[in-house]
Parts: sequence; C-alpha cells; structure tokens
Amino acid sequence: MRTVAEDTPLGGIHLHRQGPVAEVVIHLPSQKNSFRAGDVVRLGQLLDEVQAGDARCLLLRGGADVFSAGWDLSSLDMASADPMAVIGEVVSPFCKRLREFPLPTLSAVAGPALGFGLGLALACDLCIADEDALLGSPFRNIGFVPDTGAHHFLLERLGYHHAAELIYTGRLLSGQAAAEARLINRAVPAGTVVAEARKLAESIGSGPTQAFRLSKDILLRGGSFDEMLDREARHQASVFATADTAEGLQAFQQRRKPVFTGR
Repeated sequence: MRTVAEDTPLGGIHLHRQGPVAEVVIHLPSQKNSFRAGDVVRLGQLLDEVQAGDARCLLLRGGADVFSAGWDLSSLDMASADPMAVIGEVVSPFCKRLREFPLPTLSAVAGPALGFGLGLALACDLCIADEDALLGSPFRNIGFVPDTGAHHFLLERLGYHHAAELIYTGRLLSGQAAAEARLINRAVPAGTVVAEARKLAESIGSGPTQAFRLSKDILLRGGSFDEMLDREARHQASVFATADTAEGLQAFQQRRKPVFTGR
C-alpha cells in the first residue's frame, strides 16, 4: 500500500553545519519552495540528524531568497486525495516535533512564508524576516481551513479579533508589519535576514544549551504562576549539575565572560 509520504522523492532540503549551528536550507525544485509530503519526511530525517549530533541551535531558512509559499497544490488530486491522512500522518506530527524540538530553533524568512511555510516559520522558537517578506495563511482563497498550528499562533500572538481578520480576509503581512504586530520577533532590512539570523543563531548556540532546553520546556508547558514556579525550581535543580552552570558561576566570580560548551 502506497503511503502518503511516497508522492515525491527525497532531496532539495539540505543540512549544513556552521560551528554550533545546524542550518537546514529548503531549496525545492517546485515553485517558491512549495512542499509535498515527501519533502516533510525529508525535513524530519534532517531533524533526526541534528538531534543525534552535537549542534546547539537549529536555523531553518529557504534557499534563493524564498522561504516557502506553502503546499504544492498541483500535487493534490481532489478526486482521490485523502487530506486527513496527509495532515494526520505527516504535517501535524512534523509541526509538533519542530515546535518541541529540544534545541533552540530559529527561522529566517525571505520572500513568502505562506500556509505550510508560515507554520514552519512560526513553529520555531524565534522568527526574523526581511522587512519586505510576506507572511500569512490565505487559505480562504482556496476554501481550506488553515492548518500547521496557524490558529494557535495567530490567536496566541495577535488576539482573537486580529486572528479572525487575517483568516477571514487572507490578508498577508509584510515582515515589517508582522514584527510590529508581534507575530514574529523582528524584521531586518531587505536582503539581510540570513546574515542576521546566522549572527543570532551563533550567539544562541554559544550559550548554556541545557538551560535553554529546560527553559523551552517551561515556556511550552505554560500553566499557572504556581505551576511554572514549581517547574522552574525543579529544572533549576537539574541544570545545577551541568558543566555550563559550573562554568557560569566560576566566570561570574572571576569577572570574565563564560565559555559554555553545551554540557
């Protein structure tokens, strides 16, 4: 039986290592880096490689000044397509995994980040974009419901009424407007997002990786003040035994800059 992941060959997405940073570059042959199911499988395989290695930060970006225009709709056969299989077996599990990936994650958006591309960008811990990038989920134009966690991100970051407006109108935001609305972290001058993202990723990658991992767990779990206070205390006890905490305390006492190793 043919699985939903067999409709495209692997490839077009590559992993590069820049010091402590694992850089995943999307450079698909389809128009504007549009995805098929097999491309998502490829992304998952690269996450396996990153997690098995010693990288300390993950940077996700598009090639050729394009992040991703979303899903390759030309690959859909409405007469025989099973969207629930693709979403349930491929898209949603990957988005959840990227969101919960046990390293700091950063997306760099140039050009369009639409639909599935928007989900990828926003599932990362941090997102920066060229000021003239385009972000949104214009599913209303094709009669679909936004997926890849779009409702969660829009509601959480923009509030109900702004989220509803973007969903109902399909309006796209420039990188500058997305930053001003606090949908993403910040916008940078056009054409500089990769360089700026690399600088930020390298800074994060040189930090106390285990402490970042535990803070990410606290943020993702959320909860009441008391619940988060309790989780902070338990994670503080865990991180206190790490080499980076020992180095940080020693550097503070010696009035020097700490040199963290991620351990």
